[in-house]
Amino acid sequence: MAFSHFQEPMAALVERVQRVDIRAYEAATPDTIVTELQPQASTLVGAALALVGEVLVACQRESEGQPPAPQPPIAGLRFEQAIDRALSDAGNSALLIGDIAFMAKLELRQRHDRVGALNKIQSTLSVLGECDSALRRIRKALGAIDIAIASHHHTPKRIDFQSELAISLQVRSAYAKFRRRMLSTDASTGADLTAKLRGAGTNIAVMVGWAVYPDLRIRDRLQLRELQRRILAWLLPQHRVDLRAGMRLWQDLLAFVEMLPQVNRRQELLEHDAALFASLGEPLSALLPEGEVHELLRARLRLLAGLDDSLDRLVADPESRAGEITERLKLLAASLQQSPSGKGDGHGW
Repeated sequence: MAFSHFQEPMAALVERVQRVDIRAYEAATPDTIVTELQPQASTLVGAALALVGEVLVACQRESEGQPPAPQPPIAGLRFEQAIDRALSDAGNSALLIGDIAFMAKLELRQRHDRVGALNKIQSTLSVLGECDSALRRIRKALGAIDIAIASHHHTPKRIDFQSELAISLQVRSAYAKFRRRMLSTDASTGADLTAKLRGAGTNIAVMVGWAVYPDLRIRDRLQLRELQRRILAWLLPQHRVDLRAGMRLWQDLLAFVEMLPQVNRRQELLEHDAALFASLGEPLSALLPEGEVHELLRARLRLLAGLDDSLDRLVADPESRAGEITERLKLLAASLQQSPSGKGDGHGW
């Protein structure tokens, strides 16, 4: 049976989802979010649920009415992790379409109910988080089904799909870049509090415009927006005279920045980093005789971008020596072995 006719309507629905600008609601009240964003999210999740249901019916007809079910190894995982696992372990692509559609239907039905239950007395974090999570699930579910259909029929993919690991690697790199910019602002402006906060406000505004920004944790995004609001308020001439309030604000900014490395606790990053460290034995033995660092090794180490500032500097510096990098890697490998398991929803989505 041909499933490829589902690809176009799925791609069209994902385009509608992507046109919803969550950023526009990050400074809004729960009342505004429930009035404006909730109906959009509810409609889109309902449309996705109906479309996935059609795919599932088609799969059931293909398998003589037997409903597909997820394989035991993916039971108990978060929806995103289960989807990634299903795609990575894919065997029969026809069965894969049904497995993913089955999981997607369960997840989207739950999200549809949760979005529908939102009300104006809940917090901004709760209301915006539910809408944001629901829209993410639509992209994840339809993107995965699109991949499975493309694999089955050897047709082009219609939806851009990223694994949770790919997203987490980008987020980690972005957090590290933002953190370096903030600390650089602190160092370059010295005791000039106005310059510090003006620079911080600029850094936040730039980060909000990054393509990866919508993939940051909703809690982090709301904290950033609140800090941005406080900065803009303090920079007003009538408020700037309160140096004590300005210093408290700057300390809050630094505390937020120092919290960002917690992204490394995400389960997919812990597994990725552990696997990469385990595979570095051979590249480390292939260093050039003069003590320079082979470009192949640098390329591998760039996959750890954002894990450690010192390692990032060494990898980026063409003059860094093999011994320096090796010693830093040993320290990081030791700390990685002592890291918490990272179980749970590291994204907070």
